[in-house]
Amino acid sequence: MGKKNYIDDDAPEIPEYIREMMKTGEIADRIVLDREGNWHHNGEPFTNKKIIDFFNKSVNISIDGHFVLHYSNYTYPIEVEDVAVFITGVRFEGFGSFERVIMNLTTGQTDELDPDTLYYRQNNALYCSVLGGKFQARFMRSPSFHILDRLDEIEGSFYLTICGKRIKLEKRK
Repeated sequence: MGKKNYIDDDAPEIPEYIREMMKTGEIADRIVLDREGNWHHNGEPFTNKKIIDFFNKSVNISIDGHFVLHYSNYTYPIEVEDVAVFITGVRFEGFGSFERVIMNLTTGQTDELDPDTLYYRQNNALYCSVLGGKFQARFMRSPSFHILDRLDEIEGSFYLTICGKRIKLEKRK
């Protein structure tokens, strides 16, 4: 989604010794967030819920646009296969033009859906911008179904009626 994985140039937040290991290919720990929202360490899935929650809450983007885990003064590069944030739940409040959709994010935060940022990809997954446009997020299956319950097809195009608007759902790469 425009953000870079790993470091191909100077990344000031990442400690110098880690940048050097990355440049030489000597970095020991490869942390990956896969396209389904699962964390892996050197190819093995994480199973400890506390570590998974910590990683989800620590996801960030470096100044130069790389995905990282950032906590306190520590920053570590990660690989992200799709997006770094996932939407785990939605709730609808109000109706018509007063309707709001509140999303639960894997970061532990909630955010209000901006319906104008909704889109889907070739994998038929539903996405939107979250946290003021800082991240693109993918809807997990259950919240996606709640949103897509409002989907209509008209002459080969898809539309959502949500938050008092009729939104044409566009496909993006």
